[in-house]
Amino acid sequence: MKRFHIERTETSPEVDLDLDQGLLEFIGRSLPHNSEQFYHRVYNWLDEYLRAPRVETTVNMRLDYLDTSSSKHLYNIFQKLDAVSERGQRVQVNWHYETGDEEMAETGKDYQSFFKLDFNFIEVKDLF
Repeated sequence: MKRFHIERTETSPEVDLDLDQGLLEFIGRSLPHNSEQFYHRVYNWLDEYLRAPRVETTVNMRLDYLDTSSSKHLYNIFQKLDAVSERGQRVQVNWHYETGDEEMAETGKDYQSFFKLDFNFIEVKDLF
């Protein structure tokens, strides 16, 4: 499963995971009806990727909203990626947030405080 893609809906983000490029992208809003089921597919891909990760992994987060259960799943994803970082491989998280959305900026900073990942905060006029 080199590439994995989920289309964005009103309640779930677009997810694009590319094994060859070491790229993980989440775009939209995350409040899926069944977050366990939704993120389970991401975990499966991530577990495969983590067996032989790229020297550098890039995570692009372009979310305008995430509910509590999605926050937990993102924490779990970052925790898995933190293990890669601990082994000396670089994990770059590009945390995009819309101008004026201090809550999403703070959410990214909270994640940054928990993990040894390289966070880059990018303020944009329009997320998508």
